[in-house]
Amino acid sequence: MPTKHIPDSTWRKVEKEHVKAVIATKQSLKDSDILNILILKGLEAIEEEDYIRLSERKDRK
Repeated sequence: MPTKHIPDSTWRKVEKEHVKAVIATKQSLKDSDILNILILKGLEAIEEEDYIRLSERKDRK
């Protein structure tokens, strides 16, 4: 699996979703499985304008 930096604030959100998933399923789930489903769901929802907003935020810095 490629290693990429994930900001701490984003990772905390992933951890919260992990806890929700474990409570909902009453099963132990791996971080990587939760991260994968979050990425896949995000890919379904992302739109071109989201990339444009990201680019504009980076330009302002």
